[in-house]
Amino acid sequence: MGSPGRGSPGRRPDRPGRRAGVTGREGNGPASLYAGVVQGATVEGVRIAWARTAPDDRRETGRALIRALAAELAPGADPRIEQRCPVCGGPHGRPLLPHALLLASAAYADPWVVVAVAREQDAEAVGIDVELEGSAPELSLLFAPGDPPDLRGWTAIEAALKADGRGLLVPPDQVRLSPDGYATVPDGGEFRILPIAAAPGTIVSLALRRPRPSPPPTHRP
Repeated sequence: MGSPGRGSPGRRPDRPGRRAGVTGREGNGPASLYAGVVQGATVEGVRIAWARTAPDDRRETGRALIRALAAELAPGADPRIEQRCPVCGGPHGRPLLPHALLLASAAYADPWVVVAVAREQDAEAVGIDVELEGSAPELSLLFAPGDPPDLRGWTAIEAALKADGRGLLVPPDQVRLSPDGYATVPDGGEFRILPIAAAPGTIVSLALRRPRPSPPPTHRP
């Protein structure tokens, strides 16, 4: 399967090597939870950031990056993050910011963490996924009897399932990728897929659905 992207999207890279204003766990105030270099970009209104981290710290680093981007997009909003797995109920899974009008997504491919945050006014749904170039995830069982996608296609499918909100509760072989850069999820609709130039040696895909336009006001005679 070829790349589902529509080409290289317009983006505004941040200054390489900048350090994000990353804070510690909620309620603990500012902390040097992650003191490494953070890089990022803005793609169609979605803020994206990535950073290296140790495997044991990747989830906390991801939350810290999300909070840093939330502070940029919604200054003064409550950046607390909630995560609950729909399968086991554990404190992981889709990151939610219930006290801010923001959407977030996170992905991990050691040693990298990549996150995306958008205002609800700019996006109805957002999902992001990352794989390392040259990696070989075992996908044959997920797509049997068909052929599994390449890494670009797999990141597009996972990003779309994250944006959908159900993740791998939806069989990934039922997601359809179109040549013009869209993914269709059963009972979840269509998402635009954008290839993202992020950390070196990674393949990153962003799934995005724009807000539906408001209906025109009705005028009584």
